[in-house]
Amino acid sequence: MINCAGAGAGELGKLTGHDFPVYPESHEAGITEPVQRLFDPMIVDIRPVKESANYYFYQNSEGQIVFCITPEPNIPGHDIDSTSRFLPQVVERMIDIYPRLRHVRVRRTWRGLYPMTPDGSPIVGFANGLSNYYLAIGMCGQGFMLGPGLGSILADKLINKNREYDDTLGLLNPDREFSIEERLK
Repeated sequence: MINCAGAGAGELGKLTGHDFPVYPESHEAGITEPVQRLFDPMIVDIRPVKESANYYFYQNSEGQIVFCITPEPNIPGHDIDSTSRFLPQVVERMIDIYPRLRHVRVRRTWRGLYPMTPDGSPIVGFANGLSNYYLAIGMCGQGFMLGPGLGSILADKLINKNREYDDTLGLLNPDREFSIEERLK
């Protein structure tokens, strides 16, 4: 069995008697109408401001701009109700960085859950004491980016016994010390 249950991974792990350090946090995001190509790289601003540890936005292949703020302080739990303060906060920050976006219309906002770990890194490997229970959990908001590649690597590792990535995956071992703080806070 592979536990890749996102923000529910810790709760699923408890069914096996394990307490995996994966905790859900609420994060809000939004998306605009499609517009002509304005920029290519993802823009990341790691300057902390009131109620925001960092912020990012990027333009997807359809021309929509996707944006998100990392709340400060963190919002632990399962709350997925959008707030009225997110959009004014995020728009102010986005326009400060890239004023050309001032007149782009927002289509919608939402609030989702990030499966966080104490060190901000995923947990990948067999659960201690369970030879048939593999973990691919705690992607810390990077699941859509890491998931396809990690899934391919894990399929090759678990089915074909490929050991090519063992050193890298060893850094994400479930039994590691979680004393290192997330690097991009």
